[in-house]
Amino acid sequence: MRILALDLGAAWRGGQTQTALICAGLAARGHAVTLVARRASALAREMGSGAGGGARVVESPAGFEAAPGLLLSVLRESRRVSPDVVWASDARGHGAAVWSGISPKAPLVVHRRVSFPPGRGFLSRIKYRVPRRYVAVSEGVAVSLRQAGIEDGKINVLPDGLPARAFLDRPETAAPPYRLVHVGAFDGLKGQDVAIAALDRLAARGLDVTLLFLGDGPRRAEAEADAAARGLAPRCHFAGEVRDVPDRLAASHLLLLPSQSEGASMTLMESMAAGCPVLVHDLPGPRELCQNGTAGALLPTLDPEAWAAEIARLLLHPGERACFTAGGRAAAAEWTIERTLSRLESVLERA
Repeated sequence: MRILALDLGAAWRGGQTQTALICAGLAARGHAVTLVARRASALAREMGSGAGGGARVVESPAGFEAAPGLLLSVLRESRRVSPDVVWASDARGHGAAVWSGISPKAPLVVHRRVSFPPGRGFLSRIKYRVPRRYVAVSEGVAVSLRQAGIEDGKINVLPDGLPARAFLDRPETAAPPYRLVHVGAFDGLKGQDVAIAALDRLAARGLDVTLLFLGDGPRRAEAEADAAARGLAPRCHFAGEVRDVPDRLAASHLLLLPSQSEGASMTLMESMAAGCPVLVHDLPGPRELCQNGTAGALLPTLDPEAWAAEIARLLLHPGERACFTAGGRAAAAEWTIERTLSRLESVLERA
């Protein structure tokens, strides 16, 4: 197949990780893959450095999904490639495929990663009517699409996939100190404030515990200031975006994921694969990955006091953590990138 892939995100998140893995994997399977990525984005740099394998990378102008320069770039590349299928792996790519007018010429497949329903406005209804197929990363995401009126026959539930390097089997790090970890963008939605407030309560109880933050974003300075104001600077480490996430997860005792919204979570999947037990906000996507609490601990609240209490309980009960580690590893064994590639390949071919 000739595949035109669109991912126009500026930052590097779980979705961009999947885009890079999938484009390289599809190219390795013999497909002619062209990826249109935002100019100077983390994804464009990653793919340009060789991570894209045999996929060709084209950088497009920055801008909102209907920006004239962006649409002209997408239309120009579509004419050059004459794709058999267009795959939009993020929301801006979805919009650009529709508003550029390329989707009537080749079927459009859209990857959907968020659990909130699409907008109800006129333009949004047009945008979501055009795709031939949707790929939802969890059943929770699929439900939100059905609620927006998307036909069930268009929706394919397909979890993200992990590369072989994500699967680690190492003994648990000695404690104390207990090592907590949070991975995610500092965008106001991933709950870094909850994690810091819970750490504050744990420290007040005399628990020897540290907290590692992996990720970056516009609210990072705010989180660092919060930690410093609480006197937690010696216990908190803000590492930014790093290349060795699986290794850092494997060296931690518990992943915290107090997100306000999650369609699914690459971080959650990576943590399970690396053997780090997880404590997550009880949302449909994470609940699905945690197999209703057998592969990870679920909390139905974002109250810091409740998080502190549950963190303390899990840290002081290594046997329960070990059960979640085993359950997480068993669940993660199903989430290989090769399985995701095979199923997505089938969706693209049938579009």
